[in-house]
Amino acid sequence: RIPTLVGILPLASARNADFLHNEVPGMAIPEPILRRMHEAEAGAGARAEGIRIAQEALVLARAVTDGVYVMPPFGRADLAMEVISAVRT
Repeated sequence: RIPTLVGILPLASARNADFLHNEVPGMAIPEPILRRMHEAEAGAGARAEGIRIAQEALVLARAVTDGVYVMPPFGRADLAMEVISAVRT
């Protein structure tokens, strides 16, 4: 058995989601997630939606993988900590 890790990068904005989806080889963001980011209010609203999406992914990933690492977007460790707060007990 080979251990697996899942990496989660909170999306910062609809533009950030589009860039990752269209310009980063091997990265694909599902249409429902892109839609959520485009429907979110720009700025703080989009960041909050990106955090919610990452939190949902973290909860689901923990059930099917050996570990999860959260990558802070643009070096913002505080946003990574918000994601992690979804599973802290």
